Amino acid sequence: MRNMKEILVKIRFLIPSLPRAEKAIAEALAEHPEAVTYMTLAEISKESGSSEASVIRFCKRMGFGGYSALQQAIAEAVEGENETNAEELQVFGGDSMYEIIQKVYQSNVQTLTDTMVLVSEQCERALKALLSARSIHFFGAGDAYAVCQLAYMKFKRLGIPCSAEGDIMLQMITASNMSQGDVAIAISYDGRSKNVVEALRIAKQMGATTISITKKNKTPLLRYTDIKLFIAVNDLSFDREKVTRRVADQFIMDALYMGYVMHSGRNYKEQLKKTQIAIDGNKI
Repeated sequence: MRNMKEILVKIRFLIPSLPRAEKAIAEALAEHPEAVTYMTLAEISKESGSSEASVIRFCKRMGFGGYSALQQAIAEAVEGENETNAEELQVFGGDSMYEIIQKVYQSNVQTLTDTMVLVSEQCERALKALLSARSIHFFGAGDAYAVCQLAYMKFKRLGIPCSAEGDIMLQMITASNMSQGDVAIAISYDGRSKNVVEALRIAKQMGATTISITKKNKTPLLRYTDIKLFIAVNDLSFDREKVTRRVADQFIMDALYMGYVMHSGRNYKEQLKKTQIAIDGNKI
């Protein structure tokens, strides 16, 4: 049984890419999902201003056989609802450090739980692309670059040719030198970071396989993306800063790294031991 949070995550994720009629249905459900439990197909169609056929198409897009299946899933989700209220995760000036830690923890857990709703077969495609890659290059800006750096360090320790340039010009140079057999991974929260979009565009133009990790399913970045990996973000924020948004990016990259190590057919123990000896030799 799906819970209400999972259903709402999927609905809100689909909204930007839906046709107009289905978008109206999705927006109505996102606003008042419990209404489905007592409304007939004809009533929900009239309420959303869409045809019954559009409602059914939307239900199938959500992974249900029809309207009755969606209605039943939401009814069960409402009955078993125990969702954390977003207001409960807001951090206030009077919170103790322990309360802040609890809220950050809960936000991180919710972010990962919501991201799991969006996991698809695209992850398998991404792993296959990495396993066959001649080289791997990571592109990100701002705090997304920190995720790129960590991923770069992990793959570099395996001896994989890779890069994660922080300078915009170097990112463009790297992208322009890529070709078929190389993989470009772009990380962008909203898929609109100008230099990241441009770097991925160049990499794709050069023949590289392109992978994106982003929150939205309709962005400029996706125009140049072969393999799309999506994340969800639980909005624990301070002013406009979404504090926990990079947790999901790191989660996806760590999973791809572990997948690479487990499925590459190589034993990386000696390689990792060698790099660790080199690192330990630099310690006091």
